[in-house]
Amino acid sequence: MEDKLRKDVEAVVAKIFSEKEEADIRRQTEEALSKSAATIEELTDTLEARNIEFEELETKLSETEFKVTDYESELEAAREEIEDLTQKLEESKNTLEEMKKDRAAELRMKELTEAGVVSDTEAQLLKVREMSDEDFTSYKDELVSIREAVIAELSKNEKEEAETEDASTKDTKEEAEETEDSEENEETAEEEQEEMSDDTSGEEIAPANIDPGKAISAALNMEIFPPEDMVNKYREMGKAMADSFVKDND
Repeated sequence: MEDKLRKDVEAVVAKIFSEKEEADIRRQTEEALSKSAATIEELTDTLEARNIEFEELETKLSETEFKVTDYESELEAAREEIEDLTQKLEESKNTLEEMKKDRAAELRMKELTEAGVVSDTEAQLLKVREMSDEDFTSYKDELVSIREAVIAELSKNEKEEAETEDASTKDTKEEAEETEDSEENEETAEEEQEEMSDDTSGEEIAPANIDPGKAISAALNMEIFPPEDMVNKYREMGKAMADSFVKDND
């Protein structure tokens, strides 16, 4: 009997310990499951937050791409505008340069007029229009040298012609007096006078009716720049022109 009771007690004690172990295991399992559920929930929330953040980044990227496209369009428009402005600026510079040339040509023609060396031709206007200041100064000095050389030569010719005319008049007067004193040799004297008259007329240079302005203009219109001995060459040219005018007047 005692053995049976002892066995029953052992069985009850074993059952109690067994149930306690199961309870502990169940409790531990429940605690683990609870922790796992909390972790899963936390991870789920984190994943959802990441998804939201990713969507926001995608939206921002899309907006950025649209902005880049807009910026590229604006940049292209700005480039075209710059090219157009550059072309207009170049045209304005060319127009201004032409205006400067026109003004310079006007002032230069005025200087030539005041110096008495203008040829009053369109060719001269176009020529001085394209010159630099240095070239124009040299050009003007050349023309002034031509003018002075021509005037000097014309004055010299006029003086020589006046002296020749005075000498011819004197010779003619002396011949007339000799003719009056030698009436009996009138025929011979007349013949001699005719011969002398012919000789004198051959040597005499008729006064040249030369317009100095025309002579100078003719010289200036040639617009030559001799490489050497310029003044002497122009003086010879002026003399030749004066002689030419004398022959024309004869």
